[in-house]
Amino acid sequence: MSSQKAVQLSLGAARSLSTGLARLQAASAQGMLVASQPAAQTPILGVSPSTIASGIRAQSVSSSLSLHKQAVLPNALVQERAMSVLAASKMVGAGCATIALAGVGAGLGVMFGSLINGAARNPNIAKQLVGYALLGFALTESIALFSLLVVFLILFA
Repeated sequence: MSSQKAVQLSLGAARSLSTGLARLQAASAQGMLVASQPAAQTPILGVSPSTIASGIRAQSVSSSLSLHKQAVLPNALVQERAMSVLAASKMVGAGCATIALAGVGAGLGVMFGSLINGAARNPNIAKQLVGYALLGFALTESIALFSLLVVFLILFA
């Protein structure tokens, strides 16, 4: 359902509610509503359930016939709301895509911590461990670059 239809439906519901309240006030002014009802027919706001049901039936008949008379918001306002929702969802998506950067930071910390630990335990293979660490660093940073690419695609594409 488009946002314009949703606005039309909500305006129609508000109009139907105000019409029903006006009818209830008119019935109350004419003395058709009785404030004291028996216990089985407990009044709701001074109105019997049968009066409410007849008002709802009358509203449904009149509102289905007058759908074409409902007010329509200007197209610019509907587009502005749609654009603000789109901008907000882009920001949420970009924020979710940057969660991968936390994993990259933790991975790099663990990897270089292990490099220091391994070089301290066995200094003879320290040069070989540095090569492996640099390869791991490059692969881990590629994940960060891919997540930033996704963020920029979400925001600017």
